[in-house]
Amino acid sequence: MTAFLLLFSVGTAGYLVFKKFALPVPAILGSLFFVSVLNLAGFFPEVQLQWISRYSNIVIGSYVGLRVNKQSLTLLRELPVPALIVSLSMLFLSLAGGSVLYMMSDLSMKTAFLGSTTGGIAEMALLSMSMGADVASVTLLQVFRMLSAILVTPLVCRKWTRWFGAGERSSCSSPSSLSVEPQFSDEEEAAALEPSVAPSAKGYALLAVVSLIGGILGYIFRLPVGILTGAMFAVAAASLLRGEFPPMPNILRTVAQIGIGIIIGSNITISTLHQFGELWLPVVALTAVLLVCSVLLAVLLHRMTGWDYPTCLLSSSLGGLSQMSIISEEMGADPLKVSILQTIRLLSILIVLPFLFSFLFGA
Repeated sequence: MTAFLLLFSVGTAGYLVFKKFALPVPAILGSLFFVSVLNLAGFFPEVQLQWISRYSNIVIGSYVGLRVNKQSLTLLRELPVPALIVSLSMLFLSLAGGSVLYMMSDLSMKTAFLGSTTGGIAEMALLSMSMGADVASVTLLQVFRMLSAILVTPLVCRKWTRWFGAGERSSCSSPSSLSVEPQFSDEEEAAALEPSVAPSAKGYALLAVVSLIGGILGYIFRLPVGILTGAMFAVAAASLLRGEFPPMPNILRTVAQIGIGIIIGSNITISTLHQFGELWLPVVALTAVLLVCSVLLAVLLHRMTGWDYPTCLLSSSLGGLSQMSIISEEMGADPLKVSILQTIRLLSILIVLPFLFSFLFGA
Protein backbone atom coordinates (compact mmCIF):
# COMPACT_ATOMS: atom_id res chain seq x y z
CA MET A 1 0.00 0.00 0.00
CA THR A 2 2.87 2.38 0.79
CA ALA A 3 4.34 1.81 -2.67
CA PHE A 4 1.00 2.60 -4.33
CA LEU A 5 0.62 5.76 -2.27
CA LEU A 6 4.14 6.82 -3.26
CA LEU A 7 3.46 6.30 -6.95
CA PHE A 8 0.12 8.11 -6.88
CA SER A 9 1.64 10.94 -4.87
CA VAL A 10 4.38 11.38 -7.46
CA GLY A 11 1.88 11.04 -10.32
CA THR A 12 -0.52 13.52 -8.73
CA ALA A 13 2.31 15.98 -8.16
CA GLY A 14 3.17 15.76 -11.86
CA TYR A 15 -0.47 16.34 -12.78
CA LEU A 16 -0.72 19.42 -10.56
CA VAL A 17 2.51 20.91 -11.91
CA PHE A 18 1.53 20.37 -15.55
CA LYS A 19 -1.94 21.74 -14.86
CA LYS A 20 -0.43 24.81 -13.18
CA PHE A 21 1.52 25.62 -16.34
CA ALA A 22 -1.49 24.80 -18.60
CA LEU A 23 0.34 22.00 -20.41
CA PRO A 24 -1.72 19.59 -22.54
CA VAL A 25 -3.23 16.44 -21.01
CA PRO A 26 -1.68 17.18 -17.60
CA ALA A 27 -2.97 14.07 -15.83
CA ILE A 28 -1.27 11.69 -18.28
CA LEU A 29 1.78 13.68 -19.30
CA GLY A 30 2.46 15.13 -15.84
CA SER A 31 2.30 11.79 -14.04
CA LEU A 32 4.23 10.13 -16.89
CA PHE A 33 7.04 12.68 -16.65
CA PHE A 34 7.37 12.61 -12.87
CA VAL A 35 7.10 8.82 -12.57
CA SER A 36 9.54 8.25 -15.44
CA VAL A 37 12.06 10.52 -13.68
CA LEU A 38 11.55 8.41 -10.55
CA ASN A 39 12.09 5.27 -12.61
CA LEU A 40 15.16 6.60 -14.41
CA ALA A 41 16.64 7.62 -11.05
CA GLY A 42 16.29 4.02 -9.84
CA PHE A 43 13.65 4.65 -7.15
CA PHE A 44 10.62 2.99 -8.76
CA PRO A 45 9.08 0.63 -6.15
CA GLU A 46 8.32 -3.02 -6.82
CA VAL A 47 4.52 -3.07 -7.21
CA GLN A 48 1.91 -4.92 -9.26
CA LEU A 49 0.22 -2.46 -11.60
CA GLN A 50 -2.44 -4.70 -13.19
CA TRP A 51 -5.26 -3.33 -11.01
CA ILE A 52 -4.39 0.22 -11.99
CA SER A 53 -4.50 -0.88 -15.62
CA ARG A 54 -7.88 -2.57 -15.20
CA TYR A 55 -9.38 0.44 -13.46
CA SER A 56 -8.08 2.77 -16.16
CA ASN A 57 -9.42 0.49 -18.90
CA ILE A 58 -12.92 0.52 -17.43
CA VAL A 59 -13.03 4.27 -16.79
CA ILE A 60 -11.66 5.29 -20.20
CA GLY A 61 -13.86 2.78 -22.02
CA SER A 62 -16.90 4.07 -20.14
CA TYR A 63 -15.98 7.67 -20.90
CA VAL A 64 -15.84 6.97 -24.63
CA GLY A 65 -19.09 4.96 -24.46
CA LEU A 66 -20.87 7.81 -22.70
CA ARG A 67 -20.38 10.00 -25.77
CA VAL A 68 -22.74 7.73 -27.72
CA ASN A 69 -26.32 8.83 -27.03
CA LYS A 70 -29.58 9.32 -28.87
CA GLN A 71 -28.89 12.98 -29.57
CA SER A 72 -25.49 12.31 -31.13
CA LEU A 73 -26.93 9.47 -33.21
CA THR A 74 -29.63 11.81 -34.51
CA LEU A 75 -26.96 14.27 -35.57
CA LEU A 76 -24.80 11.53 -37.05
CA ARG A 77 -27.61 10.45 -39.36
CA GLU A 78 -27.27 13.91 -40.88
CA LEU A 79 -23.46 13.72 -41.10
CA PRO A 80 -22.63 10.43 -42.84
CA VAL A 81 -20.28 11.78 -45.50
CA PRO A 82 -17.99 13.93 -43.27
CA ALA A 83 -17.87 11.21 -40.61
CA LEU A 84 -17.04 8.55 -43.20
CA ILE A 85 -14.37 10.69 -44.83
CA VAL A 86 -12.68 11.52 -41.53
CA SER A 87 -12.83 7.93 -40.23
CA LEU A 88 -11.54 6.28 -43.41
CA SER A 89 -8.85 8.91 -43.86
CA MET A 90 -7.56 8.46 -40.31
CA LEU A 91 -7.60 4.67 -40.66
CA PHE A 92 -5.65 4.96 -43.92
CA LEU A 93 -3.16 7.43 -42.44
CA SER A 94 -2.62 5.14 -39.44
CA LEU A 95 -1.86 2.10 -41.62
CA ALA A 96 0.25 4.05 -44.13
CA GLY A 97 2.18 5.80 -41.37
CA GLY A 98 2.84 2.52 -39.58
CA SER A 99 4.16 0.93 -42.78
CA VAL A 100 6.50 3.85 -43.46
CA LEU A 101 7.78 4.00 -39.88
CA TYR A 102 8.39 0.23 -39.85
CA MET A 103 10.46 0.47 -43.05
CA MET A 104 12.39 3.53 -41.85
CA SER A 105 13.24 2.30 -38.34
CA ASP A 106 14.24 -0.71 -36.28
CA LEU A 107 10.93 -0.79 -34.42
CA SER A 108 8.89 -3.98 -34.39
CA MET A 109 5.84 -4.03 -36.65
CA LYS A 110 3.45 -3.87 -33.68
CA THR A 111 5.22 -0.89 -32.16
CA ALA A 112 5.50 0.97 -35.48
CA PHE A 113 1.81 0.55 -36.34
CA LEU A 114 0.53 1.35 -32.86
CA GLY A 115 2.86 4.34 -32.54
CA SER A 116 1.57 5.75 -35.83
CA THR A 117 -2.11 5.16 -35.12
CA THR A 118 -4.10 8.40 -34.85
CA GLY A 119 -5.81 7.41 -31.61
CA GLY A 120 -5.44 8.74 -28.09
CA ILE A 121 -2.39 8.38 -25.87
CA ALA A 122 -4.17 6.36 -23.19
CA GLU A 123 -6.07 4.16 -25.65
CA MET A 124 -2.98 3.31 -27.69
CA ALA A 125 -0.94 2.68 -24.56
CA LEU A 126 -3.57 0.23 -23.33
CA LEU A 127 -3.76 -1.43 -26.74
CA SER A 128 0.02 -1.77 -26.90
CA MET A 129 0.02 -3.38 -23.45
CA SER A 130 -2.52 -5.98 -24.53
CA MET A 131 -0.69 -6.76 -27.79
CA GLY A 132 2.83 -6.97 -26.36
CA ALA A 133 4.25 -3.92 -28.16
CA ASP A 134 6.86 -1.57 -26.72
CA VAL A 135 4.60 0.58 -24.54
CA ALA A 136 7.15 3.30 -23.87
CA SER A 137 8.04 3.75 -27.55
CA VAL A 138 4.37 3.76 -28.57
CA THR A 139 3.62 6.37 -25.94
CA LEU A 140 6.55 8.60 -26.90
CA LEU A 141 5.45 8.46 -30.55
CA GLN A 142 1.86 9.26 -29.58
CA VAL A 143 2.92 12.12 -27.31
CA PHE A 144 5.05 13.67 -30.05
CA ARG A 145 2.20 13.40 -32.57
CA MET A 146 -0.40 14.83 -30.21
CA LEU A 147 1.78 17.71 -29.02
CA SER A 148 2.62 18.56 -32.61
CA ALA A 149 -1.07 18.61 -33.53
CA ILE A 150 -2.02 20.72 -30.51
CA LEU A 151 0.71 23.24 -31.31
CA VAL A 152 0.30 23.38 -35.09
CA THR A 153 -3.50 23.27 -35.53
CA PRO A 154 -4.31 26.52 -33.64
CA LEU A 155 -1.52 28.31 -35.54
CA VAL A 156 -2.94 27.18 -38.89
CA CYS A 157 -6.43 28.20 -37.74
CA ARG A 158 -5.24 31.69 -36.90
CA LYS A 159 -3.35 32.01 -40.20
CA TRP A 160 -6.36 30.94 -42.26
CA THR A 161 -8.63 33.27 -40.30
CA ARG A 162 -6.35 36.18 -41.20
CA TRP A 163 -6.04 35.11 -44.83
CA PHE A 164 -9.75 34.76 -45.47
CA GLY A 165 -10.88 37.60 -43.22
CA ALA A 166 -13.56 37.89 -40.61
CA GLY A 167 -16.29 37.18 -43.15
CA GLU A 168 -15.08 33.65 -43.89
CA ARG A 169 -17.05 32.01 -41.11
CA SER A 170 -20.33 33.69 -41.99
CA SER A 171 -19.91 33.20 -45.72
CA CYS A 172 -19.11 29.51 -45.30
CA SER A 173 -21.83 28.78 -42.80
CA SER A 174 -24.36 28.13 -45.57
CA PRO A 175 -23.88 24.77 -47.28
CA SER A 176 -22.50 24.49 -50.79
CA SER A 177 -24.26 22.52 -53.50
CA LEU A 178 -22.61 19.37 -52.14
CA SER A 179 -23.15 20.29 -48.52
CA VAL A 180 -24.26 17.69 -46.03
CA GLU A 181 -24.36 20.10 -43.11
CA PRO A 182 -27.46 19.62 -40.93
CA GLN A 183 -29.53 22.56 -39.79
CA PHE A 184 -30.03 22.51 -36.02
CA SER A 185 -31.29 25.06 -33.60
CA ASP A 186 -29.16 26.38 -30.77
CA GLU A 187 -31.22 24.30 -28.35
CA GLU A 188 -30.55 21.08 -30.31
CA GLU A 189 -26.82 21.81 -30.49
CA ALA A 190 -26.68 22.49 -26.75
CA ALA A 191 -28.60 19.29 -26.02
CA ALA A 192 -26.08 17.24 -27.96
CA LEU A 193 -23.11 18.85 -26.23
CA GLU A 194 -24.34 19.07 -22.65
CA PRO A 195 -25.33 16.07 -20.51
CA SER A 196 -29.10 15.86 -20.16
CA VAL A 197 -29.13 13.62 -17.07
CA ALA A 198 -28.55 15.08 -13.64
CA PRO A 199 -25.99 13.32 -11.41
CA SER A 200 -27.53 10.81 -9.01
CA ALA A 201 -26.35 7.96 -6.83
CA LYS A 202 -28.61 5.52 -8.67
CA GLY A 203 -27.32 6.64 -12.06
CA TYR A 204 -23.69 6.32 -11.00
CA ALA A 205 -24.30 2.91 -9.43
CA LEU A 206 -25.92 1.65 -12.63
CA LEU A 207 -23.09 3.09 -14.71
CA ALA A 208 -20.54 1.31 -12.50
CA VAL A 209 -22.39 -2.01 -12.78
CA VAL A 210 -22.76 -1.79 -16.57
CA SER A 211 -19.10 -0.80 -16.97
CA LEU A 212 -17.88 -3.66 -14.78
CA ILE A 213 -20.07 -6.23 -16.51
CA GLY A 214 -18.97 -4.99 -19.91
CA GLY A 215 -15.30 -5.04 -18.90
CA ILE A 216 -15.58 -8.56 -17.51
CA LEU A 217 -17.38 -9.84 -20.62
CA GLY A 218 -14.81 -8.16 -22.86
CA TYR A 219 -12.05 -9.88 -20.90
CA ILE A 220 -13.81 -13.27 -20.95
CA PHE A 221 -14.48 -13.15 -24.70
CA ARG A 222 -10.94 -11.94 -25.32
CA LEU A 223 -11.87 -8.83 -27.25
CA PRO A 224 -8.97 -6.58 -28.30
CA VAL A 225 -8.22 -4.45 -25.22
CA GLY A 226 -11.08 -6.50 -23.80
CA ILE A 227 -11.78 -4.56 -20.61
CA LEU A 228 -11.77 -1.19 -22.36
CA THR A 229 -13.79 -2.21 -25.42
CA GLY A 230 -16.17 -4.28 -23.32
CA ALA A 231 -16.93 -1.35 -21.04
CA MET A 232 -17.25 0.98 -24.02
CA PHE A 233 -19.73 -1.24 -25.87
CA ALA A 234 -21.74 -1.97 -22.73
CA VAL A 235 -22.12 1.68 -21.72
CA ALA A 236 -22.94 2.79 -25.26
CA ALA A 237 -25.54 0.04 -25.70
CA ALA A 238 -27.13 0.67 -22.30
CA SER A 239 -27.23 4.41 -22.96
CA LEU A 240 -29.08 3.88 -26.23
CA LEU A 241 -31.47 1.26 -24.83
CA ARG A 242 -32.43 2.75 -21.47
CA GLY A 243 -31.47 6.39 -21.73
CA GLU A 244 -28.39 8.40 -20.91
CA PHE A 245 -26.26 7.98 -17.82
CA PRO A 246 -25.13 10.94 -15.74
CA PRO A 247 -21.80 12.46 -16.84
CA MET A 248 -18.68 10.79 -15.49
CA PRO A 249 -17.14 12.70 -12.57
CA ASN A 250 -13.93 14.38 -13.66
CA ILE A 251 -12.07 12.96 -10.67
CA LEU A 252 -12.54 9.38 -11.91
CA ARG A 253 -11.15 10.19 -15.33
CA THR A 254 -8.28 12.19 -13.84
CA VAL A 255 -7.30 9.29 -11.54
CA ALA A 256 -7.50 6.89 -14.49
CA GLN A 257 -5.26 9.15 -16.56
CA ILE A 258 -2.79 9.45 -13.69
CA GLY A 259 -2.82 5.66 -13.48
CA ILE A 260 -2.04 5.38 -17.19
CA GLY A 261 0.80 7.84 -16.75
CA ILE A 262 2.20 5.75 -13.90
CA ILE A 263 2.04 2.55 -15.96
CA ILE A 264 3.69 4.22 -18.93
CA GLY A 265 6.36 5.82 -16.76
CA SER A 266 7.24 2.41 -15.35
CA ASN A 267 8.24 1.32 -18.88
CA ILE A 268 10.51 4.27 -19.70
CA THR A 269 14.15 3.39 -19.27
CA ILE A 270 17.50 4.78 -20.40
CA SER A 271 17.59 2.28 -23.28
CA THR A 272 14.14 3.40 -24.42
CA LEU A 273 15.22 7.04 -24.54
CA HIS A 274 18.35 6.10 -26.48
CA GLN A 275 16.21 4.19 -28.97
CA PHE A 276 13.85 7.15 -29.42
CA GLY A 277 16.82 9.48 -29.90
CA GLU A 278 17.93 7.33 -32.80
CA LEU A 279 14.44 7.57 -34.35
CA TRP A 280 14.01 11.32 -34.26
CA LEU A 281 14.43 11.84 -38.03
CA PRO A 282 11.80 9.33 -39.24
CA VAL A 283 9.45 10.30 -36.41
CA VAL A 284 9.66 14.02 -37.18
CA ALA A 285 9.31 13.38 -40.92
CA LEU A 286 6.31 11.09 -40.45
CA THR A 287 4.58 13.50 -38.08
CA ALA A 288 5.07 16.36 -40.54
CA VAL A 289 3.53 14.31 -43.35
CA LEU A 290 0.56 13.34 -41.17
CA LEU A 291 -0.03 16.97 -40.23
CA VAL A 292 0.03 18.03 -43.87
CA CYS A 293 -2.43 15.23 -44.73
CA SER A 294 -4.77 16.36 -41.95
CA VAL A 295 -4.73 19.91 -43.39
CA LEU A 296 -5.50 18.56 -46.88
CA LEU A 297 -8.37 16.58 -45.38
CA ALA A 298 -9.67 19.80 -43.82
CA VAL A 299 -9.60 21.48 -47.24
CA LEU A 300 -11.59 18.57 -48.68
CA LEU A 301 -14.18 18.84 -45.89
CA HIS A 302 -14.46 22.58 -46.48
CA ARG A 303 -15.10 22.12 -50.20
CA MET A 304 -17.70 19.41 -49.62
CA THR A 305 -19.63 20.95 -46.75
CA GLY A 306 -19.00 24.69 -46.85
CA TRP A 307 -18.03 24.65 -43.17
CA ASP A 308 -15.57 27.25 -41.94
CA TYR A 309 -11.89 26.32 -41.99
CA PRO A 310 -11.37 26.17 -38.20
CA THR A 311 -14.19 23.63 -37.86
CA CYS A 312 -12.79 21.52 -40.69
CA LEU A 313 -9.22 21.75 -39.36
CA LEU A 314 -10.12 20.74 -35.81
CA SER A 315 -12.44 17.97 -37.01
CA SER A 316 -9.60 16.40 -39.01
CA SER A 317 -6.83 17.16 -36.51
CA LEU A 318 -4.50 14.45 -35.20
CA GLY A 319 -4.93 15.76 -31.65
CA GLY A 320 -7.05 14.25 -28.91
CA LEU A 321 -10.83 14.35 -28.68
CA SER A 322 -11.10 16.42 -25.51
CA GLN A 323 -8.26 18.75 -26.52
CA MET A 324 -9.75 19.54 -29.94
CA SER A 325 -13.20 20.07 -28.45
CA ILE A 326 -11.77 22.61 -26.00
CA ILE A 327 -9.63 24.33 -28.63
CA SER A 328 -12.64 24.63 -30.96
CA GLU A 329 -14.29 27.17 -28.68
CA GLU A 330 -11.13 29.26 -28.57
CA MET A 331 -10.63 29.12 -32.36
CA GLY A 332 -14.21 30.09 -33.23
CA ALA A 333 -15.03 26.67 -34.67
CA ASP A 334 -18.27 24.76 -34.23
CA PRO A 335 -17.70 22.58 -31.12
CA LEU A 336 -20.68 20.37 -31.97
CA LYS A 337 -19.29 19.22 -35.31
CA VAL A 338 -15.74 18.94 -33.97
CA SER A 339 -16.87 16.83 -31.02
CA ILE A 340 -18.99 14.48 -33.14
CA LEU A 341 -16.39 13.90 -35.87
CA GLN A 342 -13.55 13.48 -33.38
CA THR A 343 -15.71 10.99 -31.46
CA ILE A 344 -16.37 8.98 -34.61
CA ARG A 345 -12.66 9.07 -35.44
CA LEU A 346 -11.74 7.70 -32.01
CA LEU A 347 -14.48 5.06 -32.06
CA SER A 348 -13.47 3.86 -35.53
CA ILE A 349 -9.85 3.59 -34.40
CA LEU A 350 -10.80 1.64 -31.26
CA ILE A 351 -13.25 -0.65 -33.06
CA VAL A 352 -11.54 -1.39 -36.37
CA LEU A 353 -7.79 -1.31 -35.77
CA PRO A 354 -7.63 -3.65 -32.74
CA PHE A 355 -9.35 -6.39 -34.75
CA LEU A 356 -7.17 -5.68 -37.77
CA PHE A 357 -3.99 -5.68 -35.69
CA SER A 358 -5.06 -8.89 -33.95
CA PHE A 359 -5.45 -10.50 -37.38
CA LEU A 360 -2.14 -9.15 -38.70
CA PHE A 361 -0.06 -9.89 -35.60
CA GLY A 362 -1.90 -12.96 -34.32
CA ALA A 363 -2.39 -11.26 -30.91
